[in-house]
Amino acid sequence: MTEIADIVVIGGGCIGASLALHLAEKKAGKVILLEQKDLANGASGKGIGIIRTHYTHPVLTKLAQSSLKLFHNFRERFGGYDSGFNNCGYFVLVGEADVQTLKSIVLMHQQLNINVELVEQGTVKAQVPLLNINDIAAVAYEPDSGYGSPPKTTIAFANRAIDLGVEVRTQTPVLEVKLDEGKVKAVKTPTGEIMTRTVVDCVGPWARKFTQHLGLDFPVMAVVEHVVVQERPKEFSQPHPVISDLVNLCYFRSDLEQPYTRIGNSNPKYHSKFSLADADDFNGQIFPNICEELHQKLINRCPSLKQGKLVETYSGIWGVTPDYQPIIDQLLPGLYCAVGFSGHGYKLSPIIGDLMSSLILGETNELVDLLKLFRFSRFQENDLVKSPYSYSQARGLR
Repeated sequence: MTEIADIVVIGGGCIGASLALHLAEKKAGKVILLEQKDLANGASGKGIGIIRTHYTHPVLTKLAQSSLKLFHNFRERFGGYDSGFNNCGYFVLVGEADVQTLKSIVLMHQQLNINVELVEQGTVKAQVPLLNINDIAAVAYEPDSGYGSPPKTTIAFANRAIDLGVEVRTQTPVLEVKLDEGKVKAVKTPTGEIMTRTVVDCVGPWARKFTQHLGLDFPVMAVVEHVVVQERPKEFSQPHPVISDLVNLCYFRSDLEQPYTRIGNSNPKYHSKFSLADADDFNGQIFPNICEELHQKLINRCPSLKQGKLVETYSGIWGVTPDYQPIIDQLLPGLYCAVGFSGHGYKLSPIIGDLMSSLILGETNELVDLLKLFRFSRFQENDLVKSPYSYSQARGLR
């Protein structure tokens, strides 16, 4: 007997799991979520999980604002499951060259009714006493932001989706999307074909490889991202807010249950250096020197951390586009995609699942209309997403 599904979602990260859940909530019929390995295997597996609204583009800001509200009410909204959200607050630190940019962005956010303000340097020093702020010229603060757990959030979405009837199948790679006269007909897996008229590509860093057999060339680069974990000394053992350091091009947050601080890279110059020809080549590798550099950046910003020990270094994988913006679109009749989130996917996953499900089901509203900015054709049209503001070093990454 041939298996039939109304919608097949491919990719078991936070975007795919969120989409499958929202489709089930909207009673979209039989929904199957396929993942080639385990849930949260790709970009959702190793991320630090920063949740913020601070973006240089108003569309990303609006999407992040909507997602942040959902993270604040995650248990109530998603069947009692936990995302690991910690509302610890979020500071942005900039040097003299970026003071006006920060002020403009904060004003833009305030006009969107986001809870953010410029604060004195002493304010961040009071909340994070271990900080060295000698080279900081301006600070913004989002009290409602923080971080969560990408793996825990992904599994929460998937479990809630299962509650609502979605079939979640891990260890089930999709070998081919089959077409009939240019329209989606089926997906082929190692165990057989699933007949369907609607397929959604949420494969993250595997985006370029996944659609090659369809003649669709996705400009999504698989990039290895690194994390360094440092223990804090006893006098600074209390958790601290998230810090986005746009002077040293890094970001860091504390753990809630242990006196550790995790730091990641926000220097775009490394993305081409740490890219992989094939996302399947990722095996947790560490590129030379970057972890030492991140560790030194953390010590420079927080000199007291010299007293703690280096706990761990590890890496994850992102899918990065040329303009650091996602690709969200209908590619062919019945074939949709939500890929290339360039590090933004986790914090946007609650709202992207909602809006993408509406797009597929033909529903529309103001937020769904915003997704047009992320159309696939912008690369052929040479019309990449450009922010009205740009930081001097972080540039498009923000």
